[in-house]
Amino acid sequence: MRFFRVLILTMLASLLLSACGPATVPTTDETTESGQRFLISLPRLVVDVNADGQASVNGMSIEAVNTLIPGAPLPDLTVNPFYVDWMTNTNIQHLEFVSTDDGVFIFANGEPLPFLAWDGDSLTNLGTVAGIANLPYGKLIGQLVPIVQRTGLDIVLRFPTQEGAEAIALRDPSVAPEAMQPVAEAAAPSFVTRIDVNYDANGVPTIAGISSRDLAAAGIFLPIEMTPETLAQLKSNDVSELRFVSGPNGVFITVNGESLPQISWNSALLTNSADLYAQINPDSPYIALAKLLLPELSNLDVDLRVTLE
Repeated sequence: MRFFRVLILTMLASLLLSACGPATVPTTDETTESGQRFLISLPRLVVDVNADGQASVNGMSIEAVNTLIPGAPLPDLTVNPFYVDWMTNTNIQHLEFVSTDDGVFIFANGEPLPFLAWDGDSLTNLGTVAGIANLPYGKLIGQLVPIVQRTGLDIVLRFPTQEGAEAIALRDPSVAPEAMQPVAEAAAPSFVTRIDVNYDANGVPTIAGISSRDLAAAGIFLPIEMTPETLAQLKSNDVSELRFVSGPNGVFITVNGESLPQISWNSALLTNSADLYAQINPDSPYIALAKLLLPELSNLDVDLRVTLE
């Protein structure tokens, strides 16, 4: 009963504080595999951060909100003033995070960036991997998949506007962010890698027939051997293969052939990332390098496979 009380109060707080704009509606079926319906779509929540790092929603401080609705306290959203100054001085007026059934989309000043993409299977697999890594609540992560995919959230962090700067409008919340369409026919890659790494029963890796011990004998020491504890933990969970693949659509990681949530990108999103880096680091000597290399990530063709004996 306490769960439902907190849930209801949380939704009430979101509606009260968001001026009741359009909801962020997941497009997945509201009926879960258990046969029970679950779908929550909340309107955009705009959190204003002042120069001191104190957060407020619709002019109400977080402390005032928690006093108003004590059963569903919002977390402390205080931001280090250093980062507030950084955002203000570089004219980053707002950051937005939108969670849908397709993943978590990120926007800076309304411009889309590479995002975390998922589906039901990859989220379930994430829970499995969390269990393998002995992370807290690993099993619970897998059980929360129907809730995560069927909860629409849209949170904006808005920073003080730089003096003299023109206000940048927020993204239209009535337009749902969409997972990008996969690149069907990519251009010829600028860098291709196909590497298999095999770990033996002692945690010693071999690449193209050359082991880490062979390299050490030649005076080349690489910290890539696996500890007996790590090896035993992976084997006890029947992990036999880990794979990392990077291409024009992003970065994909699989465990025993099962996909995990991925980092999705295309050349446009990577270009936005390079522009953002330049904007927030105007004195960096690496701006030209970032603008050259970041968009090129979409032209990499990397496939790294790790197998365990």
